[in-house]
Amino acid sequence: MTIKRRLFFSNIRMVVITFVVFSLITRIMFMFMRTTWEPNQEVMENMRIAMESYRDVSNPGFFMAWSILIIAASFIAVSIVNSYLTHRMTRRIIKPLEPLGEGVRQIQENNLAYRIDYNDNDEFRPICDAFNEMAEKLEASTVQKEKDEANRRELIAGISHDLRTPLTSIKGCIEGIETGVASTPEMKEKYLSIIKDKAGVLEHVIEQLFLFSKLDMDEFPINLRKTEIGSAISEMIEDLIAEYNERGLKIELDDIPKEIFANVDVFLLRNVIINIIENSVKYKTKERGLFAIKSAIKDNTVILNFSDDGPGIKPDEYAKLFNVFYRADPARNKKGNGGETRLHRASSSGSGLGLAISAKIIERMGGSISARAADEGGLAIEIRLPMVQNNAE
Repeated sequence: MTIKRRLFFSNIRMVVITFVVFSLITRIMFMFMRTTWEPNQEVMENMRIAMESYRDVSNPGFFMAWSILIIAASFIAVSIVNSYLTHRMTRRIIKPLEPLGEGVRQIQENNLAYRIDYNDNDEFRPICDAFNEMAEKLEASTVQKEKDEANRRELIAGISHDLRTPLTSIKGCIEGIETGVASTPEMKEKYLSIIKDKAGVLEHVIEQLFLFSKLDMDEFPINLRKTEIGSAISEMIEDLIAEYNERGLKIELDDIPKEIFANVDVFLLRNVIINIIENSVKYKTKERGLFAIKSAIKDNTVILNFSDDGPGIKPDEYAKLFNVFYRADPARNKKGNGGETRLHRASSSGSGLGLAISAKIIERMGGSISARAADEGGLAIEIRLPMVQNNAE
C-alpha cells in the first residue's frame, strides 16, 4: 500500500475512532451517573431541573460547563488517537529509510556488492531499486577501472621492455664504434646495420602503440569500403609468401569463394593478417612451420580461419590472447619437449600489441575475432565479417 493511501485511511480511522471514543465517554458518564445516584424522587427531580436548565439558554453556566467537559474529552481523545496513528505512520515511513541509510553507509565503506532487499510495493520501492541499480553500475565501473589500471600498468611495463631491448643494442653498437671495437670497415658496417635494424624495431613499436591508442579512443579513421574479400586476401598473401618462406613459415591459402563482399578497410585488414602471421613466426617451434588460411560462408558472414602447427594454449587462455601485453604464468611457458608454448605469446614482433590491435580493428569493422585450437595442434585465429550484397552501396 502506498504512503498516500496509508495517510488517507489513517485520517479516516482517526475520525471514526474519535467518534467512537466520544460516544463511549458520553455513555460511561451517563452510566456512572445512574450507578452512583440513587433513583429517588429528589434525584430525578434534580436531573429534570438540570436538563431543563441545560435547555434554557438563559442559564448558561451549566451549559458552558457541560460543553467544556465534552470539548476537553474530545480533545483528549483526538490527541491520543492522533499521537498513536502519527507514531505508527512515522514508523512505517522511517522503516524503509533504515536500509537506505545502511546502503549509503556500505557504499561509503566501498562495499559495492551491497544490495537493498525491499519487498513492499510503495513509493520507496523505486528508490531502493534505483539505489541497487546505482550500486551495480558503481561496482561494474570500479571493476572496469581496476582492469584498465592493470592493463595500463602492463602496457607501460611491456612498452618499457620492448623499447629497452633495441635501445640497449643501439647503445652497445654506438659505444663499440666510439671505442674502436669496430675497427674495420666491415665491423662498422655490421654495427651500423644492427643500429638500423633496431631503429626499425623501435619505429614499429612506436607505430603500433600510436595505432592502438588511436583505436582505443576511437580516433583512428576507418575507411570502410565494399571489398571482394577473396581477391583482396589473395593479393595480400601473394605479396607475403616469399618473405615468410625465407623466415621458415610456409603459407598455404585455400581457394576463397569469389564474389563475396564485405565492408572493410583493406589497409587495416592487411595489418591484422600480418600481425597474425608474425605471431605464428615468433612462436613456431619447427624449423619450417605451416600457416594455413581457409574460409567459409555461414549466415551471411565471411569466416576467415588462420591456423598454424606451432604450440597451442589452454582453452581458458583463448580470450586473454587479445589483451594488451598478455603474459601468462612464466612457469607454464615451457612444453614437455622444451619448446616454448604460446601461453607466453601475445602478438607480432614482440611488441605485445599486435593481436590487441587486430581485435580492435575487426571490431571497428563490425566483425569479431576469436582463438581456438587448430586442427594441426597449434593455434587458430578466426575472424568473422558481415557480408554485403554485390549491388550494395
